[in-house]
Amino acid sequence: MAKLTPSARATVSRRVSHLARRFSPQAIVGAGLAALLAAPARAQDLSPIDTFFTTLGTALTGTTGRAIGLVALAAVGIAFLFGRMNLGLAVSICVGLVILFGSATILGGFA
Repeated sequence: MAKLTPSARATVSRRVSHLARRFSPQAIVGAGLAALLAAPARAQDLSPIDTFFTTLGTALTGTTGRAIGLVALAAVGIAFLFGRMNLGLAVSICVGLVILFGSATILGGFA
C-alpha cells in the first residue's frame, strides 16, 4: 500500500469526518450491509419470454395455424360465392397466409 503524505492524510481525515457529520452511523452501516448482501439482478433471465415466443411460433406455423388458415381461405371462398368479397381483402388474406407459413424460410434467409 502506498504511504500517504501528511497533507494527503489530513485531506482524507477531513473528508471522512465530513462524511461522518453528514451521514448517521446507522446509514453508513446500512449502506455497507446493502453493498455486502447485494445479489445479481435476475433481469437477464429471458427464458420465459423465449419459451412463450417459441410456443407461439410453433402454434401459428403448426397444425393450429394451418387450421386457422383453412378457415380464413374457406371464408374468402364463401364470400366470393355470395358475391360479397372485396378483391383487395382477398389478396391481403392470401398474402398474409403466405407470409405466415413462409416466415421460417424468410427468417432463415436473414440469418
